[in-house]
Amino acid sequence: MSKASELAYIWIRGRILSGEFGAGMHLKEERIAQQSKVSRTPVREALRRLSNEHYVKFTPNQGAFVATWADDEVDDIFELRTMLEGYSALRAATRITDEAIDDLIQCADEIEKLCVQHSPQNHRKTIKYNHRFHSIIIEEANSNRVNKMLSWLVEVPMLLKTIDRYTDADVERSNHHHRELIEAFKVRNGRWAQSVMESHLRAAHHIYTSNQPEADEIQENVIKIV
Repeated sequence: MSKASELAYIWIRGRILSGEFGAGMHLKEERIAQQSKVSRTPVREALRRLSNEHYVKFTPNQGAFVATWADDEVDDIFELRTMLEGYSALRAATRITDEAIDDLIQCADEIEKLCVQHSPQNHRKTIKYNHRFHSIIIEEANSNRVNKMLSWLVEVPMLLKTIDRYTDADVERSNHHHRELIEAFKVRNGRWAQSVMESHLRAAHHIYTSNQPEADEIQENVIKIV
């Protein structure tokens, strides 16, 4: 991939993950080329790469769109994360460094602080620290194969905006799981860490499917009225 294509890839992917390019949005090559200051050919190459990574979907005769997922696809994603991240926690428990445990503690501490005061900025920081927490565990599992399989899956919560469906109590409960994972890592107990991680992700799946955001409810009502 050329340097221009790589730049276009980073530019588009960043806006998908931030939510600026929302699910289902039409990604018009000409407009993106103008905004990202590269030509259409690198943009096209970047969109193909993003399609291979499941961030983008192509529709015949219409072009590229930010990917959306049906309920059964979301179920599959959570199930795969539960299995693979549970296994990562199991492996990480006997390999994790003290420095990495300190980093996990910092992430949990920061999330706890951010829960005290609500703001869009704190919301974004919570997402960042939560993503970092999970990424550290995957890194410490030290398995290139598992890392590759999880590299996209761990970003799905940002794409789906799962944390938008969390209540204050849900966030606190989630961070309690983080604390328990840290304790399991401190004593190098892999089965404990695996069990907590699996419970943590099954709880996240339940929250996602149970707590529909207001926007979805409003859209559903609009469709019914029409």
